[in-house]
Amino acid sequence: MAVRPDPPEPRPRRYPDVPMQARTRRRIAIAVSLILVLAAGIYAVRWIYTDRQAAEPVEAVRAFLEASRTGDIEAALDWTTAEPEGATDFLVPEAISSDWEIQDLGLHSWSPFAATATVWAAVEGPNGTQLTAWFDLEEHPGGWRLADPFATLSIDTLPVPYLDVNGVTVPLELDPYEGRDFALLPGVYQLYPDPPAPFAYDAEPLLALGERLVSEDGTDYPHLPAAFEGFTAAEDSETELNERLAAYLDECMANPDGPEGFGCPFGLRQYDIDVEGFNLGDVRWEIVEYPQAAVGSYGYGIYSPFDVILLTRHEGLARVTAVDASSGAEAVLECPLTASGLYLAPDAAGDYLIGPNQDPNAPSPDDTLWRDGYDSWCETV
Repeated sequence: MAVRPDPPEPRPRRYPDVPMQARTRRRIAIAVSLILVLAAGIYAVRWIYTDRQAAEPVEAVRAFLEASRTGDIEAALDWTTAEPEGATDFLVPEAISSDWEIQDLGLHSWSPFAATATVWAAVEGPNGTQLTAWFDLEEHPGGWRLADPFATLSIDTLPVPYLDVNGVTVPLELDPYEGRDFALLPGVYQLYPDPPAPFAYDAEPLLALGERLVSEDGTDYPHLPAAFEGFTAAEDSETELNERLAAYLDECMANPDGPEGFGCPFGLRQYDIDVEGFNLGDVRWEIVEYPQAAVGSYGYGIYSPFDVILLTRHEGLARVTAVDASSGAEAVLECPLTASGLYLAPDAAGDYLIGPNQDPNAPSPDDTLWRDGYDSWCETV
């Protein structure tokens, strides 16, 4: 059987080359150039717009930091979205220190489709202390605003009934074990720059940025009891302290009812007089030598009112003349004077008083030195 062969493949048709006119080539080149320029322009405009948008959160943080550093509290708060948590006593120009600098800022995260951004900032405080923190921002109709950019200063107990930050004093009418929070703007904060007598405070200032509050060496201190390094006794405080102690003892001596009252280290018992059959009657006291005292504490540093004690550096001496109520005979005794049972009581004005540690009617074992009469350990001479 015959097989029909496949037809041959058609030969490709050839068209004659038509030469392109020079004018056409120029038009095409111009069109391509215009398209490329237009595309580049659109990209550049979009890049510039996007870059400007991305820079807006950074500039908002910069403006907030500058306002905080210069003490423009109203402007700084205008860059925030909400009221600060905690007391605002230190959000005042008087509590602001400009002893720090803005080192650098940068965009950490941002999306043109989101209304939030995160910006990091680096600052430098006294003694070269450096700190970096992150700020969250929200976009509002009026522009970018910082969400809660405040540090928190939290306290529990203090030795004195007030808190002093950069010279701004806030009385603390609270229980010794009740805490309290204070909001802080970015900046440098020195606690107790002028410590109350007879204390000294040698701690370096704190640096606040964002949620962070650090010491000079960069250690975070979220609570004041850790940042507050405790008072110590001022080196030049003993002279005034002993002058006040002497004045306190003189007040005891001037009491019309006699110096053997509550809180005064004078006391005489019948059994102190080593005379057989002596019937204790009137007594006359005189101070021969005043005691010398110093401020001390139960531990290292003074962190609460209960840490402050008076230490007897040198015993004083009192002389008492006792009269026998029956015979009129006299017995002379000498009694040591110490600071035992006396305490310092700081007040909200930065001053202090010397007195007993408890009220005479308080149901506390701490006042037993005077509850049944003070025992002066007198000896007959």
